[in-house]
Amino acid sequence: MTKKYSLAAGRLLAAALLGAIPFAHADEFTVSAGAMNSTNPEGHSYAWMLTYQTPLSEHVDASFTWSNEGHVPDHHRDGYSAQLWLRSSPVWDKLVLSAGIGPYQYFDTTKAANGSVYSDDHGWAMLYSAAATYYTDSNWLYQLRLNRIQGGGGITTNSIQLGLGYTLTPDGRSSGSWQSGKSNNEVTLLAGQTIVNSFNSETGIAKSAEYRYSLNPVVKLSGAWISEGDTRLTRRNGAALEGWLEPEFYDKKLTIGVGGGVYGAIDHYQANQASGSSGREVSGIVTLTASYQLAEHLRARINWHRIVTDYSRDSDIILLGLGYQF
Repeated sequence: MTKKYSLAAGRLLAAALLGAIPFAHADEFTVSAGAMNSTNPEGHSYAWMLTYQTPLSEHVDASFTWSNEGHVPDHHRDGYSAQLWLRSSPVWDKLVLSAGIGPYQYFDTTKAANGSVYSDDHGWAMLYSAAATYYTDSNWLYQLRLNRIQGGGGITTNSIQLGLGYTLTPDGRSSGSWQSGKSNNEVTLLAGQTIVNSFNSETGIAKSAEYRYSLNPVVKLSGAWISEGDTRLTRRNGAALEGWLEPEFYDKKLTIGVGGGVYGAIDHYQANQASGSSGREVSGIVTLTASYQLAEHLRARINWHRIVTDYSRDSDIILLGLGYQF
């Protein structure tokens, strides 16, 4: 089931962002936040989402969402989802109603069954959403959104959120001016913080050097060296290879994207604490990114990496950096 959901989500998002199907309205990027309640266990917390939504036809959209479900007893859960949406024509002035459904991969910091302090559990659920979106005369939009995350071995949560969004048209759609070989290489140095996905959220100073190559206005490839610093639970560094869906806007000035791949690293604490272990680990990596061109060859970039391990040492690595394009 996991492989089927993962393949379906990837195909859905790739087709949407590559513009393989005709579209009727602009893409949307929305930030929303609100309140969440959970069952089994019962609890209340905050919730927030980052959503990139793109049209497939006049009444069908696809979206990628990163969701944080807050903190309830023994559960700190977040994750990502690809959804299909059905949307109405305007029902009143510029108000549009829509409903979405899609697979949700979650990362849950929870109580360990084996007596350890915590466990990083991974699994699949379904995200059901309903939204009312009001479009202004400018590019801004306002949204009221209801979400239910249910299924798998995790908890069930419901949230209500208010969102502020902006409509955008990717360069590949707005013009045919994209040229291969024109500033398609980028070398970036970044620094920031590592946060271990434990109940205590131990931190360390993180650094990275990244090379990124643009295949077209949406698809990118990258290789990076990442040092996560010393969090007292991990002291990990290694190389990451990722493929990206990263649309460009305003003649390459702005980009927003999501990437995924593999992260081969050495965790020095794992080597020291586990008898006979070399500390070498191959993990998954999922990354959200955004960049903005500051000058002809200079680009500011933010990367938010999620390291997905099989030994309960997941981490978030949030980095800011300056890149050179050529």
